[in-house]
Amino acid sequence: MKPTKSSAKPAGFAKGPAGAAQVRIPAALSAFFRVADAWELSEIQQCKLLRCPSSAVLRRYRVGQGPRLTPAQQKRIQIITGIHAALSKNGVSGERAFRWIHEPRREAPFKGETPVHYMMDGGVDALVAVAHLLSGR
Repeated sequence: MKPTKSSAKPAGFAKGPAGAAQVRIPAALSAFFRVADAWELSEIQQCKLLRCPSSAVLRRYRVGQGPRLTPAQQKRIQIITGIHAALSKNGVSGERAFRWIHEPRREAPFKGETPVHYMMDGGVDALVAVAHLLSGR
């Protein structure tokens, strides 16, 4: 009897270019890219949020070939995924989460800016401020 191949892929694995071997993508990056895709962030927006040096490096991260994440990047990912989870917990998901991230907001700390631009321009302090706003702290 011939053994069967399982089509299930272990968590953290992603398909690379056609015909390429599968590579392991760190769980933190996988989580970041899920959020980035849900929020429909451009490569430039992703680079700014992650503090990634270039779109080329970002694309390498997507296929599991980027340099090691710095502690600061890991912290940013943790906060960003926490923001996404807090939106969901507050009943803001899917299209509503997209709108919340991309539409200008009047309340503090945004003051007319979109949350995504506020987070891109304001660094870790801005990410933390958004996380606190959504968690009620």
